[in-house]
Amino acid sequence: MEFLFVFLNGHIAQHLLTYFKVFWSWFPLGRAAIRTGLLFIPAFMIFVLRVAQLHVGIRTSYSSWQTFITYAPRFETIQTTGWYLLSAYLYSEIYIWSQSKDADMNRIKMMPTRKIPILNERPIYLTCYLFFLALVQAVVHLYGDYDRIDMPSKKTRSTSGGQQAQNIVPPSIQMQSKLPGLLARSAIRAGLMALVSPIIYSFTVRNFAWSFTRFFAKVFWNLPKSGALPAIGPFHWSVLTRTFSSGILLIMLWEVSNALFSAYVAQEPLKNERPITYESKDPNGSLLTGLKGLKLQTRVGPIADGIGTLD
Repeated sequence: MEFLFVFLNGHIAQHLLTYFKVFWSWFPLGRAAIRTGLLFIPAFMIFVLRVAQLHVGIRTSYSSWQTFITYAPRFETIQTTGWYLLSAYLYSEIYIWSQSKDADMNRIKMMPTRKIPILNERPIYLTCYLFFLALVQAVVHLYGDYDRIDMPSKKTRSTSGGQQAQNIVPPSIQMQSKLPGLLARSAIRAGLMALVSPIIYSFTVRNFAWSFTRFFAKVFWNLPKSGALPAIGPFHWSVLTRTFSSGILLIMLWEVSNALFSAYVAQEPLKNERPITYESKDPNGSLLTGLKGLKLQTRVGPIADGIGTLD
């Protein structure tokens, strides 16, 4: 009887411990909130990039390829690539920090036989994979002209009741229609890069990434003097699975951030469903001040506001 009680007690305690772990992993004020706040930083970098490089309307060119080769040699290309690389690096650090010990994703691990710290190549490969995704995303960003803001044309038509029906789609509806496509493109892009990244990593950056990481790791850890690469590459199926899943999440973070920015910035300059100059003592003067702005997007706002006032 006592043995049965102890067995049940231990069994219940084990299940309670599991439930508590699940609860704290999703508790809003716990580790999940910290991860959410940290993941906002890579997304915020995309907003900074979009603010710095946004332009209104389609650029005058015959095709996307001509637009790409025309604007690729500019400073905006370096800026776009740099922001995506920095965003990918921060995301990789957050992702590695969030993994459990069973995932074996710590940058330093103990050698099983001698119990001495050694460098772990798995997180190095994961970071390089996310860097590859950042380069691909930068090319997609420039080729697809993600910095373009399409201001919706405000067409109205009279209804039977004499009211005006507008064709401007709210941002929430736009995001609902775009999410399936964004998810599909993210999965395809992450899957293709997960297949080719082991080849690219092995023949291009493996030696440099290993030496670079080991150089900084030696500042904090007493690593072995031998700096030779591991005989077996970090291409275990579990690592490839984690790279694929993390790649989908990172690309979705980028794509959703870009889509949200484009959807909300293109909205009309309204306040309480009225033009922002509606309550102004001198609406015409406010419009003229906006039209004198140096940036194009500053001048587009007053034009839309003026059309709203005429309606």
